[in-house]
Amino acid sequence: MQPELSPETRDALTAYLSQIYAGAFTPEAIRAHLENHIGLAFAGYTTQVIAPRLPPGARVLDIGSGFGSCVLAAREAGFDAFGIEIARFEVDFARNRLRQLRPQDEPEKVYLCGDARTLDLAPASLDAVTLWNVIEHIDDWDTVMDAAARFLKPGGLVFVICPNYMAWRDEAHYHVPWKPAFLLPRNKASAYLRSLGRDPSYFETSIFYRSNWEVLAKLRQLGFEALELGALHSRRIALSRIPAMLRHPLKHLDFYNPFRRSVELAARKPVK
Repeated sequence: MQPELSPETRDALTAYLSQIYAGAFTPEAIRAHLENHIGLAFAGYTTQVIAPRLPPGARVLDIGSGFGSCVLAAREAGFDAFGIEIARFEVDFARNRLRQLRPQDEPEKVYLCGDARTLDLAPASLDAVTLWNVIEHIDDWDTVMDAAARFLKPGGLVFVICPNYMAWRDEAHYHVPWKPAFLLPRNKASAYLRSLGRDPSYFETSIFYRSNWEVLAKLRQLGFEALELGALHSRRIALSRIPAMLRHPLKHLDFYNPFRRSVELAARKPVK
């Protein structure tokens, strides 16, 4: 579905990513981002996540849609998907690619440039809102969740994936070993990055700690019902090796585990 990037386009994207993620992304990480996120690898995965839970033709808003890959993959799968993104360069790329791949679509309506919190969209008009690796980049992220709740129909779904900064894991952007937030608060994190010879500027301006319990607490405040994303558990635990009577409790414990590697969930807006 996606045409090969021309050398000129690849060079322009590499220069853009090098500027945006200066000090965080290595050249190897930039190449991986080109393949996985500007390419359609991650987008194919997110479409597999939403497809079993939404009816054909569902109206889906992708907040922080970036280069537009997740929206493109969702539209190819038959969803009425559109996205909103603050970065003009990324919106322009998404629109130009859509013109090539889906000339029947209207790029300016599929990819909006702006802030979702000020989007002129009718309340209760969407079947789903997706936030793929977005809320860790927004300081007052809870206001974005409030907007998502406002846009969703009763019974609509919000999907969230982001790093869990209460986990022991590699940091998702610098790709260096990272401790949970209570052991590595922000001021110490900057010093830690400097000790590794890395520039902490991107961390200080564009990364904000999110945690599994924090996201679950916000959803409870909104009255949403948090749901398992079964497809996402295949990476973490080989349930087939565990007696059937124990599988559901273990999945449940993993879902609420404060130290799970990533926040990966769906949540349903109350019907009443």
